[in-house]
Amino acid sequence: MPPVRECPSCNIYYDESLPACPFCGAQNDSLPHGAAAPSPPSDNVPTQSPDVRKIRNPLVAALCSLLWIGWGQWYNGRTDDGLVYLGAYTVTALFATLLVVPLFFVSFWVSAAVLLLAVLAVIAILGHSIYDAYRTAEKINRGDAAFTGKSRLFWVPAAVYVFVVAMIAAVLLIGPVPSADEHADDIIDAPVPVATTPPAPDTQRTEFFDLFLTIDDLPADYAPPRYKLIPESKLSPTMRAFGADVGFVEFFSEEPAPKPGDLVISQKLITFPEGNATRMVDSDYETYSIGRNEVLDPPAIGENSAAFKLIGRHRNATEDHIHYVITFSQYDLYEMFVTVGPDPDYELLEDLAMKAAAKIP
Repeated sequence: MPPVRECPSCNIYYDESLPACPFCGAQNDSLPHGAAAPSPPSDNVPTQSPDVRKIRNPLVAALCSLLWIGWGQWYNGRTDDGLVYLGAYTVTALFATLLVVPLFFVSFWVSAAVLLLAVLAVIAILGHSIYDAYRTAEKINRGDAAFTGKSRLFWVPAAVYVFVVAMIAAVLLIGPVPSADEHADDIIDAPVPVATTPPAPDTQRTEFFDLFLTIDDLPADYAPPRYKLIPESKLSPTMRAFGADVGFVEFFSEEPAPKPGDLVISQKLITFPEGNATRMVDSDYETYSIGRNEVLDPPAIGENSAAFKLIGRHRNATEDHIHYVITFSQYDLYEMFVTVGPDPDYELLEDLAMKAAAKIP
């Protein structure tokens, strides 16, 4: 109970810390002159909250460090701190990689233990970077730490992520079109037809003679086919990697000398080492089955076959065209049928591919 005093005016006792009697209003002359006793805090009076400024978002800082270690520190303007975390993360990962691989040939368990320790260390560095970014942002908001702006390095991860997202969006929305350009090069460079029979034996292997389609295999309104040796420079990197040996390309069109933009069908015949012709067809599937391209049901020909519907244009076209591709392999032989130009006929391409497959003994 607080000390009390008796009011000399109304003789009622009250808290002597009060400046006046709460009943009659008589002044409390026991207090020093001019002093006023502090009033006890009231539950009805709200306390003043500290001034917290929203300069940095702690969640954004933590997320930045999660996506790119050190990014959260750069978001908070701490360039050196971000470089320290990034350096520690990189050195730890690199050291573990260089150490684990040799140890694997010495002892699996030792290499596994080192790898586990490295993973834990990397996780610890990443976790501490996230925690530090979050806490630093809070300190900046409370005024306990200075903030002079984002670090210039903040824009490096941002630019990388924007570039990656843009490339993924381009692949998903637009789709690749290298196939149109690749096959258009062959057609643009095709020679003017001078013969209706395959090249002479001194320019190709004898076994190719009976594999080419002839004028009798084409529709009545098509011109005689043209033939051309495929130089090594025209072989794709994948073909060269699989050991492509010799190849020829044959062209079919309604016009004897087609112009860029006319519909042209090509037949490629290329030999590979044993087994690689089939692998080449598998590689075609990985190359063409992405983006806006569509995988079709291939004709049942050869040991392995694939068919695709591509959307693209070659460099002389003014609009996108549909291009059909059929590839198949038999023994060491790989064949590809392609349409380039407007209004292609997939059924015709399929019929030509089946006729070509029937020529293989």
